[in-house]
Amino acid sequence: MKKSKKIKANKDVVDGWMGTYGDMVTLLMAFFVMLYSAADPDPGKMEEIQEAMKETFASKKSQNEFKDLKKEISDVIDKKNLDDQLNVKLGPNGIKIQIPGKTLFQSGSANIISEMQPVIEEISRTITQILDESIYQDYMIEVEGHTDDVPIKTNEFNSNWDLSAIRATGIVEILNKSGIKKSKLVSIARADTKPLFPNKDIEGNPIPTNRAKNRRVEININKYK
Repeated sequence: MKKSKKIKANKDVVDGWMGTYGDMVTLLMAFFVMLYSAADPDPGKMEEIQEAMKETFASKKSQNEFKDLKKEISDVIDKKNLDDQLNVKLGPNGIKIQIPGKTLFQSGSANIISEMQPVIEEISRTITQILDESIYQDYMIEVEGHTDDVPIKTNEFNSNWDLSAIRATGIVEILNKSGIKKSKLVSIARADTKPLFPNKDIEGNPIPTNRAKNRRVEININKYK
């Protein structure tokens, strides 16, 4: 007759209330350690604690403001029916707005399409309303121009570097005229050095859809101390 296998009880299992109780005790201990540190008569240590608390609350405040800013910019884009073209992302360093080249410019041109200028102007005003009028004013805006890998040489542009630089500068000028200070704006030419997707397949054949996605302008609203 086959013997039934005896199942050993797991002695490491702790009742649910015990785990919660342990967490509470740990938090209380950390709280009293903080109180003890604050009671230290050393003025240098007290200043360190105060600065650490200020940085923590300032960081939390800036995160909330950037969340609000992302929502407001997304609302602007939705109202203009451009949510399927403009992409807004919130990351640890700030907000990135990606705009396809075809949405902003005619092929081989750096002149912004007239319908898009009011959109950039409204985004600019939204930035100043939320960030410049808050306690968190330490930010920089970097506008990057990106092209695909197809060389360009015209009477207006000597290379993709020229094209990406002038496109980025054009957006910077609109942002500035709409209220953002010059000291907070940077124009960057990337040409084809930072593609989102491969411009060609492994056999060297061009991928038109990828090239179209790589032609873009990025507006980076970065947090700085």
